[in-house]
Amino acid sequence: MLQKRTRPQRGVRAKRSRAPLLLMLLCGCFLLLQGRLYGLTPSLYRGVLGAQLPLVYSVQPTPTPTPVPPVQADIDEGVGESFRMELVRIQRREHVDLSGETPRILVYHTHATEAYSQTPASMYEESGAWRTAEAEKSVLAVGERLASQLRDVYGLSVIHDTTNHEPPKLATSYSRSVETMLAYQTQYPSISMFIDVHRDAYGSDEGKTDYLIIDGKEVARVMFVVGTGEGATGSGFAQMPDFESNYALAAAVSEKLQGFDARLARDIRVKTGRYNQHVSDQCLLAEVGHNMNTLEQALNAADYLAAAIADVAGVKKAPRGADWVP
Repeated sequence: MLQKRTRPQRGVRAKRSRAPLLLMLLCGCFLLLQGRLYGLTPSLYRGVLGAQLPLVYSVQPTPTPTPVPPVQADIDEGVGESFRMELVRIQRREHVDLSGETPRILVYHTHATEAYSQTPASMYEESGAWRTAEAEKSVLAVGERLASQLRDVYGLSVIHDTTNHEPPKLATSYSRSVETMLAYQTQYPSISMFIDVHRDAYGSDEGKTDYLIIDGKEVARVMFVVGTGEGATGSGFAQMPDFESNYALAAAVSEKLQGFDARLARDIRVKTGRYNQHVSDQCLLAEVGHNMNTLEQALNAADYLAAAIADVAGVKKAPRGADWVP
């Protein structure tokens, strides 16, 4: 014989549904009373509440990551409106393929004698203002540090060329460094990324304080220069650079640098020159520090630059001797 089910009365259901809320309210009131009696700090409040309401308070809030500031561009006055509009549309380059045992990266120097502020640990004989022919004290040392980090730490196949392209005239250095680039490209068609490492110039002694402290080390800041190829007259070169791809690459590496410190990457400088960036769609002109920085600061910056480039290439491995992972 079937028995007729009876529904619980509304009052009973209401009382049952309010029971957890009443319990939480009583515990909260008791906690406040404890706080007044014993002078609980906020951290102790947290502990006591966790003990009294373990199920409710066991859910920890998800920490909000520190946002990485967007990469900004410092655009020269002569850059045309079409390139300014293009900057708005350029998509960030998420990944570049630098895998393989054949050479994939060429590190070189259009201006090989650029040097940094002298210190007792890095004195040099000047060949000009802020310049030296001593390779181990100039920007060549920074290029070697970058190349060795990419090669030895991240397993990328890199060539470092140390040719001095400045003689006979500094102003025509790019006409000679492009010959070096093309020669390597002919010999090693596998090379896709070309990194021209420079030292920037700072106009005053205030630049002596323009560095960062990261993991207890003084680190120079890094800036990329991307050329539109318009030239000084605006008529443009016969072979124009792939501005969109080169800027997207510079932006991607800058974002990785900002992941270490928001100020590590300076604004990307957009100029009307070409800077031999027509040779590939992966051309970087990197200003690693400036003349008010020390060589040690620039060398430390090269470690982070290598980590950022490797990260864009999908390689994640901590530099030797460092306790951080990019």
